[in-house]
Amino acid sequence: AANEKGATHEIAHGKFSFIDLAGSERGADTTDNDRQTRLEGAEINKSLLALKECIRALDMGASHVPFRGSKLTEVLRDSFLGDARTVMI
Repeated sequence: AANEKGATHEIAHGKFSFIDLAGSERGADTTDNDRQTRLEGAEINKSLLALKECIRALDMGASHVPFRGSKLTEVLRDSFLGDARTVMI
């Protein structure tokens, strides 16, 4: 963007995504082993697998990255494309 004196300024954009993937990774590890808990654990695992597949495709320079594999990867899509810098903790 240029100001009235013709000087240009860079505009930086940032995004923080806080995503809690804590939960029941294995249904057998939970004391409350009900159906809902097992389904939530399965969804978490599905999301993590989809995220792994996207990272692998990006690392290999694949022409197609399967971001539609889960809601998680769809939400994080712009964090992996272009000149984005991403850190996962």
